[in-house]
Amino acid sequence: MGNNDRTRGLLVRRAAGGVVYYTGHEGQVFLLIRDPYGRWSLPKGHLEQDESEEQAALREVEEETGVRADLGPMVSRITYHFPAKGKIIEKRVSFFLMHASDDSIAPQIDEGITAVGWFSASEALDLLDYEQVRQVFAKALELLGSH
Repeated sequence: MGNNDRTRGLLVRRAAGGVVYYTGHEGQVFLLIRDPYGRWSLPKGHLEQDESEEQAALREVEEETGVRADLGPMVSRITYHFPAKGKIIEKRVSFFLMHASDDSIAPQIDEGITAVGWFSASEALDLLDYEQVRQVFAKALELLGSH
């Protein structure tokens, strides 16, 4: 299945992203982006033609932040709706847990990312602006705690 699909008269767009963490001498930190709307979120983006969710998540994290990460388990899927060009779009986003081997970052301005940063779990929870994304992040913390 490609990026776009029609379900119940809606245009469905599929996307994937990551809850990226790094463990360094200062402890565990998490990667957030400031999106084109000025809100803090997790890196994510659309699936390209014939691309798996896993492939898209890894590619999008690297494209938006400059971070190469190792893919872990799926954390959660979220769905939301928004209007575009007179139609209602249903966006389905799959998030995966990802581990970065270093903490170097580079925000990709051409991707609409205005800032990228590493934050502690509590800082990230305070900064995340979207409720569904905050829930994904909380679920990722539970997964990390169970390892």
